[in-house]
Amino acid sequence: MMFTAARRSLAVAVAGLLAAGTVALATGAAQADVPGAMGVFPATGTDTSGMQLTTAGPCPADATNLIVSVTGSGFPAAGQNVVSNSPISTYSNTPDGGIVVPLTQTMRDYASTAGFSTLQGRYDFTLTCRAAFGSATYGGFGASVWFTSNTAYQTTAPAVATTTALTVAPAGSVVQGTSVTLTAAVAPAGAAGSVQFMDGTKAVGSPVAVAAGSAKLTTGTLAVGAHTLSARFTPADSAAFLPSTSAGTSLTVKIKPPSVVTAPKVTGTAKVGATVTCAVTFGGATSVTYAWLRDTTVISGYTAHTHVLQAADYRHKIACRATAANSTGKTTATSPGVSVALGAALHNTVRPTLAGTVRTGHRIAARNGTWSPVASSYTYVWLRDGHVIRGAVHSAYVLTSADHGHLISVRVTAKRSGYADGSAASVPVRVG
Repeated sequence: MMFTAARRSLAVAVAGLLAAGTVALATGAAQADVPGAMGVFPATGTDTSGMQLTTAGPCPADATNLIVSVTGSGFPAAGQNVVSNSPISTYSNTPDGGIVVPLTQTMRDYASTAGFSTLQGRYDFTLTCRAAFGSATYGGFGASVWFTSNTAYQTTAPAVATTTALTVAPAGSVVQGTSVTLTAAVAPAGAAGSVQFMDGTKAVGSPVAVAAGSAKLTTGTLAVGAHTLSARFTPADSAAFLPSTSAGTSLTVKIKPPSVVTAPKVTGTAKVGATVTCAVTFGGATSVTYAWLRDTTVISGYTAHTHVLQAADYRHKIACRATAANSTGKTTATSPGVSVALGAALHNTVRPTLAGTVRTGHRIAARNGTWSPVASSYTYVWLRDGHVIRGAVHSAYVLTSADHGHLISVRVTAKRSGYADGSAASVPVRVG
């Protein structure tokens, strides 16, 4: 009985010390990571405002007590207790089981206790779920406030001002087509985001991600003339950092004679009737003219960048010659020649028909129908019930007694120089 009474007396004494906040809590390996969020109310306030902490949910079932500490500028590195070891049951709850913990003093009071007078920057509150005795903890919740002045706080991190400086290399002036490197230095170095390089009000390329406080873009496409280049930093988190723009940097781009960027070549299907294109790219050109060559000889009158292959081109090599010019001079380049093949077969758009009386002894004639492109000549074959009539190869045919009661038709073959032959037959008609 005496041992039991002594043990109870010790428990009462320890509980009293914990309630007074004078017993340090063990924070060894048994301490769990903070798993949950916690709100601070009001969201903004002053150093003398009352605060209330509300957890996002309940403590684990094994926890019976809680303790709250604060860390930040002026407070001990290990934190200062603002709520001593207290039974969870003494606090009210939100509908989803969150714990509502009113702080009994203000941040000004806690700062005075810690022995400092200036509240600044971020302060972190940690609510630890624990047992009434011992060092075992069961996770907890965390929340932060930021003092933007000695007397005002907010629950969102204030955006930090940034600066952006632009370096252009080469500097001053360059010849057109020269690669120019734009380098933006963004401070502070921890500011994540992207930089859009600008040429006056026009974007140069796409935004470049900032890495280790720097973003870099190389371009060789700046036009001839005077430029004012700048760099615009856009933070990834606008609540954490503010945007900034560099001062403008002048650069003059001088013209040079045109240069061949992509050598000319004839593209498209190289056959009679098809359209081919002279594909070529120049740098620094203000105009480009074209000529077409057949077996190295210029074809008179063809000066567009496209060319419709003619019958005369069949079995020859066609090439294109492009001449680029600017105020400085001209640059000419000629493509390799490509062999021109036979054009596609003539296409029948209106079917051939028969003209005349389809009766024995009468003469009937073939009407050629319509062809694309237009045919220059035709050949004919007459058919009886789909079979070729020997010797009937003219545009007209005299029906014989052998044709009586049979189906007669004509097959027309359309021809044009440089194109494959096209063929189509008339609708068969029964001979009376």
